[in-house]
Amino acid sequence: MSAVPEWSRSNLWDLFDLSPIAGSDLQAYLETTLAKCVAWFRASGGSIFLATNYDTYELKASFGAMMELPEHAVIHRGQGIGGIVAQSGRGKIINDPHRDPELAGVKGNSAIVSSMVIPLVDTKRKTIGILNISRRFGELHFGDDDLEQAEALGAHVALSVSNAQMVATLHETINETLIANEKLRTVLDSVAGSVVVVDANGAVVNHNQSSDHSQLIEALNHECDSVFGNALRATTKDVIKSGVAKKERVFDKESDRWWVIQGLPLNSGGAVMTVQETTDDVRRQREASRTKRLAEIGQMTAAIAHEIRNPLTGIRSAAQMIKQDHEMVDEFIPLIEEEALKLNRLCEEFLEFARPIPMDLTSTSLADAILPVVKLAKPCFEEKGIQYHESLSTNQPILQLDVRRVGQVVHNLLRNACEATPSGGSIRLEIDADDFRVIDTGSGIAPEAQEKLFSPFFTTKSDGTGLGLCTSRKIIDAHGGTISVTSEPGHGTTFTVTFNRNAA
Repeated sequence: MSAVPEWSRSNLWDLFDLSPIAGSDLQAYLETTLAKCVAWFRASGGSIFLATNYDTYELKASFGAMMELPEHAVIHRGQGIGGIVAQSGRGKIINDPHRDPELAGVKGNSAIVSSMVIPLVDTKRKTIGILNISRRFGELHFGDDDLEQAEALGAHVALSVSNAQMVATLHETINETLIANEKLRTVLDSVAGSVVVVDANGAVVNHNQSSDHSQLIEALNHECDSVFGNALRATTKDVIKSGVAKKERVFDKESDRWWVIQGLPLNSGGAVMTVQETTDDVRRQREASRTKRLAEIGQMTAAIAHEIRNPLTGIRSAAQMIKQDHEMVDEFIPLIEEEALKLNRLCEEFLEFARPIPMDLTSTSLADAILPVVKLAKPCFEEKGIQYHESLSTNQPILQLDVRRVGQVVHNLLRNACEATPSGGSIRLEIDADDFRVIDTGSGIAPEAQEKLFSPFFTTKSDGTGLGLCTSRKIIDAHGGTISVTSEPGHGTTFTVTFNRNAA
């Protein structure tokens, strides 16, 4: 058993006075600790390996004779002297590996006469590293006192390394959090709308730097009483209470302003509220609709001139015949009346189409708006011997619809399908959450006719005015939806109407 020289005992406390270094620089701590260990134990060299995962330990510091180790040397758990010590969790003095039953078959270093291999075990009894101190030939073997002191030192080193690694992990986590927050802040500030984070009580805890964020905070803090403020507070309260995302459109009639308010619940109990003012978009849509309507009226002007000419020609001819022969009055007066009624009906349809559609929106499902109209069309199906089929989705959310106008579109599509479908054919109505389809097995529509199908006064019927589908599209446009057609001559036609549930 080796004795500890008096001069070196005073240096022992130096080994336990290195923790401040570990907190600031783990690598400096390892190198300084290893150098002092080698000096205190009067060894010729030493090394420290730290765990990179459960099975592998990588060289982190070497001193003296151990400087010969490769830069990225590794020890595998359960393999070699270091691996066996790491697995067992007990320190060993190795004077001759061949005499140790646990090291059977393990080759030692012929240049080393004695070494101490100490596991660095943390408070959870996990081996986080390996300390190796060695002496060459001509130096004394390590004794039990050396091993006892080395194990005490190893416990102190393991604690310092664990603390340093936790501090490093904490710093890394803090840095990652700061970077993530900076990125999130940049993203939020780049959002055109306003984003506000509220806690479970609805109090503002964070927000982006939008131009309107002060207005949102005032509204959420009950500092203003307005249509927008009331809607924002109600939506926020609903999202927090229900834990369900919500989207609302708000219109202030007095200021003629529109907003879209969206709320997303947080697991913590709060919510993220985003607000986008859409006033400019709505006004642009209005202007686009007005321009489109003027263009349609221009098309109609040319078409209506043609439509008016035929009744006028009949009236003029009848008048000339009466002028020539007064006895023909009884014969031609009914003709004049009929043609005059056609002109009146045509003017009424024209005026109806030319006016903006007033919307009377109510909260209802698509099925509730459509199904009552189907009853009016069924007699036509029965009269022609057409089979009618219907499918209804169980998902029927509440939409904002003008029930009368939507019914007008459905009635028009079903009537057209009935007229186009021969006896023995079929018509199918499919109603989903926010769209419906009318599918018939009729004669279909030629490709060139499909392109003009929604144009004013275009019709494939001998007695049609060509305003039915055009008006239907106008109604659907007013709802913010779309209407489209797919057809193949001889194989039927499908009309699809889709509503944007957030548009109206």
